[in-house]
Amino acid sequence: MYNYIGVIIAVENYHSEPAIRKVKFALNDAKEFRDSLIDLGCDPDRLKLLTDNLATKTTIKEEIKKVAKLATSKDVIVLYFAGHGLLNNGKNLLTCVDTSLTNIENTTVDLNFILSQFEKSASNKIIAFLDCCHSGIKFSENERSTLGRFSTDQLQYDYHNAEHLTVFASCKDDEKSQSDLERSHGAWSYYLIEALRGNAGNIYDSGLLFSDKLQRYLADNTYQRVKKITVAKKNQTPVKFGKETVERFIVADVNTALKKKEVKADDSLAKFESAVISTSDWDNVRTLPGFASNHKEPKDIDSYHERYIQKIAYDLLVEEIDSIAKMLKTNMRYKRKDIEEPVFEDGTGQITTTDFDYVVRVTQSEFKANRYVLTKSVENFKNSDILSKDEFNRIFGETFDELELSRNKKINVADVIDLIEEIDNEDLVRVEYETSNTSRCKIYLNDVPGTIHVTERSIKLVSEQKHSPRELILSFQQAYLKLNEQGVRALLE
Repeated sequence: MYNYIGVIIAVENYHSEPAIRKVKFALNDAKEFRDSLIDLGCDPDRLKLLTDNLATKTTIKEEIKKVAKLATSKDVIVLYFAGHGLLNNGKNLLTCVDTSLTNIENTTVDLNFILSQFEKSASNKIIAFLDCCHSGIKFSENERSTLGRFSTDQLQYDYHNAEHLTVFASCKDDEKSQSDLERSHGAWSYYLIEALRGNAGNIYDSGLLFSDKLQRYLADNTYQRVKKITVAKKNQTPVKFGKETVERFIVADVNTALKKKEVKADDSLAKFESAVISTSDWDNVRTLPGFASNHKEPKDIDSYHERYIQKIAYDLLVEEIDSIAKMLKTNMRYKRKDIEEPVFEDGTGQITTTDFDYVVRVTQSEFKANRYVLTKSVENFKNSDILSKDEFNRIFGETFDELELSRNKKINVADVIDLIEEIDNEDLVRVEYETSNTSRCKIYLNDVPGTIHVTERSIKLVSEQKHSPRELILSFQQAYLKLNEQGVRALLE
């Protein structure tokens, strides 16, 4: 791991300026960014964290000068900022906790000042990560902006000859950086932190995170995520600029993080006979394409009404299958012979490829008669290597939240329950089950964001959030490793 030294700044709550709204999750972003570097071996004493009350103009400038003075030629200087940014009189400015919009010049920090101080240092590598909005007089609480434009274009001009300075910015200068309410992070910062923690799939080269692959990962995932979480389907396009002496450079060595997560396939997935990756969502029957103005919503939950729902959902199934087929041909270069003709029958649409099957099912909700449930799944894998391919994971994006693995060999669930109860430490692991039926149970593990469902023939991970297929497999492997630490895994095999 390179020796990082730097300043990490987050302003979430501003002192006395009502026009500058709170920046949701800025503190969480900054703390976890710093923690991710510490986990990789960085000295915490060399990563100064300035949040809210500490992030005054005076303190920020003093700490910047200290870092510039202390940095050696072996150090990488890092700047991270989460908050509001603005452009005033042609200057890119970072707001401080005591910023006043009636006295902007004297209550903000010029980004040029920060970067020029760093350029005077002995370090030959400077990286800035900026999660702040770049425009907007009107903005919502989920946007990181303020009363003026913050121009990445201006920065590119100012530093076009800085061969050892690179800036990763969360969006273009005419866009706004969004907060992700579900994840309690800035949308862009979430992926930055995931990349530093070794959670970004196969973007690493021998455990090294390079600048070009980091930017591609941030750009692809942030753009898709913001489209998904904003009602208006807003754009957020991360940018990277600066001139390096080589085409790419090492941002971080994440081998430490990857080793902690490493679980060999033959120790987990290979012991199971089949796998199904899926997700289910519900909506009102009225939203189905075949629901006509003279139709009435179902009032009973029964086979008759389920057949009716499946009938009026036909066009929805066709649209979903056709959409995936088109992406498979475009992104994975599947030819006609690689994809069989889709099949639609009894509320199910299926497309079979040379590598897997994609299935979409519509059923009536078990809880409300006027709701339908749409289940999407990838199953019947003929080629497990497909799960690691970028093209495959981009097609499905963050779609799935369940991974079920089946075995022919029977699992003694009662023994699993007994072992967990013997551990008797709910801070590590706990189990839920019905006293009258010990053929199934739910396991909750510390640091695993989801639930493990165990039956006599299967183990299923139900995640708290949606993932790409690759990320869901990794989550299962992490959970399986945790089960091994508690001695539970042996009973599942």
